[in-house]
Amino acid sequence: MAEKDRPLTFSPGSVLVRRADRQTGDSKLRPCVVISSQARGVDPHADTVIVVPLTSDTDGSQRLSMPVIVPDALNGLQHPSAAMAGRVTSIRKARLDQFLGEVSASDLRRIRLGVVAVIGLAELLVTGSPSPTP
Repeated sequence: MAEKDRPLTFSPGSVLVRRADRQTGDSKLRPCVVISSQARGVDPHADTVIVVPLTSDTDGSQRLSMPVIVPDALNGLQHPSAAMAGRVTSIRKARLDQFLGEVSASDLRRIRLGVVAVIGLAELLVTGSPSPTP
């Protein structure tokens, strides 16, 4: 994609295709959902955003619970796609190319809650403070 075609801002819930990452072994062009804040997505000095990659492997064999996003006209997905909350990552904006669409607010919330659960911060939502680690 030409530089002029690349989005200049990234909103929470945006579904984009990230370029393949041969250094980490994932050689697929993979859709992902932006979960970082609106402020980060529009900040011209922030060269990264936080994303959750999606997979069309939704057979339930994964060990972690992954929210499944149903394709629709708004999100631009072609297949039901599971949000890989355990693979949340910070990615350079320059590696995000094709804008597919936007997930719904409820799907974005489910994805973000999946990340919270995976990284062990769910107790913050209930108690407001982290539990001591053993």
